[in-house]
Amino acid sequence: MKPILLLILALVIASGLAYQVHQDPGYALLTYGQASIETSLAVLIFLTLIAFIGFYFILRTILRVKATPKVLGKWNEKRKQKRSTKEINKGLIDSAEGNWQRSEKLLVKHAEQSDTPLLNYLSAAHAAQSQQAYNRRDEYLYRAGEVLPDQLHAIHLTRAKLQLAAGQFEQALASLLQLKAATPSHPIVLTLLMKTHQQLNEWEALYHLLPAIKNNRKIPQEEWQTIEKNTLTQLFKYPSNITQHDINTVWNSLDRKQKSDPDYLTPYVSYLIQKGEDKLAEKILLKELNTQTNEALLSLYIQLNISSDKKLQQLEKWRNKQTNSTELLNTLAHLCLEQQQWGKAKSYLDDSIALHPTGLAYLLLGQTYEQLGEPSELINASYKTGLELSVNKKAINAAAPAVAHT
Repeated sequence: MKPILLLILALVIASGLAYQVHQDPGYALLTYGQASIETSLAVLIFLTLIAFIGFYFILRTILRVKATPKVLGKWNEKRKQKRSTKEINKGLIDSAEGNWQRSEKLLVKHAEQSDTPLLNYLSAAHAAQSQQAYNRRDEYLYRAGEVLPDQLHAIHLTRAKLQLAAGQFEQALASLLQLKAATPSHPIVLTLLMKTHQQLNEWEALYHLLPAIKNNRKIPQEEWQTIEKNTLTQLFKYPSNITQHDINTVWNSLDRKQKSDPDYLTPYVSYLIQKGEDKLAEKILLKELNTQTNEALLSLYIQLNISSDKKLQQLEKWRNKQTNSTELLNTLAHLCLEQQQWGKAKSYLDDSIALHPTGLAYLLLGQTYEQLGEPSELINASYKTGLELSVNKKAINAAAPAVAHT
């Protein structure tokens, strides 16, 4: 529409000028030295206009010719860019479909022409790792750092993730410790570091890391709750790698609910008994057994290096409060057997079996029958029943996780 309007305007102006020239053509004289040219003004203007237009087109042609290599270069670059984008998309699709070798080749080949070279190299690193080509993987990550040095944190974080996924826990730990030094509160760094320490069974290091993880609001509680319990359990079960002072510090750092958890309480008290700290162990056991009956804790109580009469009196007190505890009755029978009080042991075991038959009760009853000189048929029958109950209990416990899983 615009060219048509310009053409109409030009025709109108030309018509006006033609009419004016027809009315008064004017006169023009050009001289140069002895030479002179006479013509009408209209002709002079026309020639000047033609000369100007000719000069304009010649100049424009020269500029276009001069700019041709640059234009061709841009066109070629755009063509390569378009082709590169197409090949990169193919590479990403191959990666999603598990065609790692072809994906790696396409992504690396077109990384320099890509608008997102970081994506190319990181995706190529994933593809290389999927082929267990760890050297190529590290090379691509290095190239990514060269191309985009301002993205080194993301690149190192990717390296740590890939190392962890590949089972290279020592290398992942080194990468993550560097990242933690640079960004101490980064939630992903802390989470990955926690998982790496767990894989390496570095429980003390994990214990010291947990406060930073628990105080980080960006890390959900379910991320660290199970790992915290596993860490504390391992520290109490195997405290040989840390000093006695440290294990007591760990215990004192627990809250009231945690100190009542048998998973922590049992190994800690067992540790105290091994170290000869029976008074402290007794104090802790008395506090907990006054509120809960636990077979493992009762077993630890009778291991204390204190008077047998004192143990028996305390167990009797608990029995008077908890008349339906087979664990307590079995423990009393066990202690009576150690004290050679065969009659009392049998009485406790009869009460226990009447309340709820267990493998332990029948096995202890077999020992009691032996000491009382009972017939071998009765002794063997007790042992046989005890073994059957114990085997059945183990089978039920083994089947329970499978049933829960299905």
